Amino acid sequence: MLLPTIPEAALWAIYFAPLLSFAVATLLIGSRRPLDAGRMTVLAVGVSWLLALWALDSSLAVDGEALDIAPHNWVSLFNLVVPVGVRLDGLTAIMLVVVTSVSLLVQVYSTGYMRGDHGYARYFAYMSLFTAAMLGLVLSSSLLQLFVHWELVGLSSYLLIGFWFHRPAAAAAAKKAFIVTRFGDFGFLVGLLLIWSKTGEFDIAAINALAPTLSAAVLTGFTLGLLAGAVGKSAQFPLHIWLPDAMEGPTPVSALIHAATMVVAGVYLIARFFPAFEAAPAEVRDVVAYTGGFTALLAASMGLAATDIKRVLAYSTISQLGYMVMALGLGGYVAAIFHLFTHAFFKAMLFLGAGSVNHATNSFDLRRMGGLRLAMPVTFASFVIGSLSLAGVFPLAGFWSKDEILLDALHHNRLLFVAGVAVAGMTALYMFRAVYLTFFGAYRGGEAPAPGHGDGHAGAPHESPRTMWVPLAILTVPAVAAGWVNLGGGFGTLAEGALPAGLRTFEIEVDAVVVAASTLFTLGGIGLATAIYLYRRPAAELIRSRLGPLPRIVERKYYLDDLAETVVVRGLLNGVIGRALVLIDTQLVDRLANEVGRATRLAGDALRRSEAGQLQAYTSMFMLGVIVAAVAIFVLSGNVLER
Repeated sequence: MLLPTIPEAALWAIYFAPLLSFAVATLLIGSRRPLDAGRMTVLAVGVSWLLALWALDSSLAVDGEALDIAPHNWVSLFNLVVPVGVRLDGLTAIMLVVVTSVSLLVQVYSTGYMRGDHGYARYFAYMSLFTAAMLGLVLSSSLLQLFVHWELVGLSSYLLIGFWFHRPAAAAAAKKAFIVTRFGDFGFLVGLLLIWSKTGEFDIAAINALAPTLSAAVLTGFTLGLLAGAVGKSAQFPLHIWLPDAMEGPTPVSALIHAATMVVAGVYLIARFFPAFEAAPAEVRDVVAYTGGFTALLAASMGLAATDIKRVLAYSTISQLGYMVMALGLGGYVAAIFHLFTHAFFKAMLFLGAGSVNHATNSFDLRRMGGLRLAMPVTFASFVIGSLSLAGVFPLAGFWSKDEILLDALHHNRLLFVAGVAVAGMTALYMFRAVYLTFFGAYRGGEAPAPGHGDGHAGAPHESPRTMWVPLAILTVPAVAAGWVNLGGGFGTLAEGALPAGLRTFEIEVDAVVVAASTLFTLGGIGLATAIYLYRRPAAELIRSRLGPLPRIVERKYYLDDLAETVVVRGLLNGVIGRALVLIDTQLVDRLANEVGRATRLAGDALRRSEAGQLQAYTSMFMLGVIVAAVAIFVLSGNVLER
């Protein structure tokens, strides 16, 4: 322990620092000094990062055990008590370091990427709010407090995905992300209300402690509600459809969303309530595991056909999140958090690398790139390192965390182990397809820069400015070495400190079957990509022609978007359900409102006639009212009715 134990005020400061920069950046919108918004955001997130390191130091000193920090009552009304507070344990410390580290580098990168954009100050205001929302979510000691920040993350993502709202595609993508995740959030809300109605608790630690005493029905409803929320935020099947479209936002936004904030919120939620999931019936954990495994396989297959470099990375994110969810369902708590940790760094680097390529070519289309490795050496080297780490090549970071997940799958579910190994090979194939199409061969011209924002420039491709390539260079270090932190089991000890003693089962283990299978499929994927996309033996066009309708089906995302938009939205919501709601509104609600108004008007007319201006009539009515009141009091107080 290098420093004294972090006080509660410093933990709150981690949250309030970016919230303060949000307020300042908002005031700078439309001012003559928009660059100050970027500087303020970088400073605020830098403060949060330093405090997060202090929190990590304090957590390491107690092996990840929760610090004794009492919550504060925010609302107390009858039997409704709403506490707010901060919780620091191993899981919180890991997440704080991930969120603040990636966010800080993304903010620095953004100062170069967004320079010249008309919405520069607005962009940093949204980014500050987004970072604060995620930090508030991670620090929350109360389920209701967590839910509030959960929704704030959704709002922030809506604002950032639709940042260039003048683009119809960006506006549509923002609405799609917001609406699709609402389906999952509704399940989360139902689970929240259910657990409060049965336990009277919002405190997360108390809910986890009470979980073994609850009935199977209550636990099933609660955990499935949490899973629904996680499926929405972490883009798991069938609510994964929003994430690829979210690429319409600025590239640094994609890096932050996909690496350290919104999409990992669902994985964090399941991990935070891991004791409740363990206490739930085994079928619930099976649903979690198979949801993650199927999502990983589905998204990896779609990544093979995507032609937009950011969408390739988006499908990769969905697939890797599926890995994490699968691990949690299989009981691999440490493996899931370890992969979340390593994935954050190399995925952020890959997205920032895609932004650097876009800055040079004004395009995200792989078919418009090529030959950039000599013009952009830093971007090229970092992108290759990130791809190798994502593919899980020894000894880079992704190798260690991916194999931990495969090890849990081998021990608990052989079918999911086979699926996980297949995903490893597909990941290597689509990532090196992107590498070869982007950086090798001849340059294919790019596109003209789009006016009105700062993502791009005119002229021949060249390396990005220092504010963009320095974060890339820094991220190569954890992309290579982040997996080494668990070689002695220290990461597992820290992460499991958040769990009850009975659930701390992590042990370092190396299995030759896992290592051999994952390495074989990973190298096979890289070799296949090299043969097809570098040496063109066989050519990609020849393979496509021999696969019949399959490439078209995959390119159309298995028609899942069409199903959601055409059948669910237009057919059900706007069609059958919409017409039913219109009928209820016009024939029931409107008619009821009209009849109430008509009855009120008739009563008014009748009462108006009684107001004749005669004093004798008013006196008589007054006396009649007194007599009626006196009789009523006599009858009720004298128990006349009971007699």
